[in-house]
Amino acid sequence: MKTVFTKFCVGTCVLFGALAGSFTASAASHTPIKLGYVQSWPSSALTTRIAAQAIENNLDTQVKLQSLIAGPMYQAVASGNLDGMLTAWLPKTHASYYKKVWPKVINLGPNLYGTRLGMAVPKYVKANSISDLKGQEGKFNSQVIGVGSGAGVNMSTKKAIKAYGLNMHLTPSSTAAMAASLKRAIGQHKPIVVTAWSPLWIWSKFNLKYLKDPKNIYGKAGHVNTLVNPSLPNKAPKVFMFLNRFYIKLSDLNTLEAKTQNGMSQKDAVNQWLANHQPTVKDWFAGINNS
Repeated sequence: MKTVFTKFCVGTCVLFGALAGSFTASAASHTPIKLGYVQSWPSSALTTRIAAQAIENNLDTQVKLQSLIAGPMYQAVASGNLDGMLTAWLPKTHASYYKKVWPKVINLGPNLYGTRLGMAVPKYVKANSISDLKGQEGKFNSQVIGVGSGAGVNMSTKKAIKAYGLNMHLTPSSTAAMAASLKRAIGQHKPIVVTAWSPLWIWSKFNLKYLKDPKNIYGKAGHVNTLVNPSLPNKAPKVFMFLNRFYIKLSDLNTLEAKTQNGMSQKDAVNQWLANHQPTVKDWFAGINNS
């Protein structure tokens, strides 16, 4: 079961929502729940789709998904344009985004533990630390292959390049383009360094290693949190309670990402996962429909 990591106000909000008038509850049941995610981040898309499908299957509530980049997604939850998001990489990766909105959202705590960010290389590359790249930049075409704009790992990588005094630049692309560059380089047994994070399907497909980060630019292992707008406990108290319980294991998410990369649709992967994890689903919703 998910570890308690919520603000004091969560319990109060749940109680308020449970005691709300019958008219409000009835109206809320017909109001779609809006969840944000980042389509280009497989972990964000899959985690959010699992939660959305679970809500629709068990609470008879429609869920609408909206794809945004990270910064606007945080702002949308804070403003109420979104009811929630399950993609808050904390405590460090998205710290700059969270700092701007934390008084205006409810932090339900981690839905996934064990996240990590850094630079990664194929295991055949001799470098074992970011500092080992110093003086060897030309072998990597003086670049680190990044992902889409707004990604926390990109911002951390720019800081790392400066902190380690590397004569390199970050080349933004996308998760798919980064993985394609990685595949091409490995096929030719050439050096390459990319931005990487866990969970991400590249770890199950390629033989990679993180470069050590003695300056701790990328931070230690973190977690992904669920944030919701303060109106949600009144609008949809059962959805709020479910999101407060929702969690997924890192290993499960890695497996899901690998399946979608091998051709399975996200919809089929999500439905298969839910069907195969009924005890977990029952834990999420235990007592909620009786409340």
